[in-house]
Amino acid sequence: MAGKTVIMVQHTQSVHHTNGHAGAWGDWELTVTGHEQAREIGRFLKRKGCDGSWLMISSDLKRAAQTAGEIWQIIGVVPEYNELIREVNAGSGNGQKWEWYDANKIPQPEAYDVDYRPFADAESDRDLWNRLYPFFQEIISCDHEKILIVSHGTALSFLQSMMMGQTLDERAKYRFKGPSGSISRFEIDGNGNVTATYINQQACPG
Repeated sequence: MAGKTVIMVQHTQSVHHTNGHAGAWGDWELTVTGHEQAREIGRFLKRKGCDGSWLMISSDLKRAAQTAGEIWQIIGVVPEYNELIREVNAGSGNGQKWEWYDANKIPQPEAYDVDYRPFADAESDRDLWNRLYPFFQEIISCDHEKILIVSHGTALSFLQSMMMGQTLDERAKYRFKGPSGSISRFEIDGNGNVTATYINQQACPG
């Protein structure tokens, strides 16, 4: 196995961050600030060596796709869009006001339940893991040695867990969480050993 570098980028500020609505599969656009943050991430990535030799894969939801689009303008990589790396599907809660969401969701058990769904038509943690795992296996085994992934907070936290060798059950104790616009970089050597160079770092100006 050849060495591989995988960078994960969480989409930048979206309208749902400012209007009190849930994200999930609600198809929100970036704010003006979010567009500038995405351009700054592009500049950060360019300084770190990202160029036209990289493969960029983005969620097809607008806020991720627009983040990827701004990065594209800086580093010159046309993104591929993949619905497998969308955010967790909240079913009836997608895009709803948080007040409505909290008032109508199925009560959450006190103990962590991997099969809990906030709404009957939503994804559980197990559902999300099972959706993302084939994508993870594909990027690990493909021939591309430099891969950039643009996605969402919960989806990326699951991919980060997979990258670091965690099982689904272990996420009950150990999990990753980063703010919008955060960047994580993983280096995989020829033996499959993984080093997290940084996790959920913010792009710095300059």
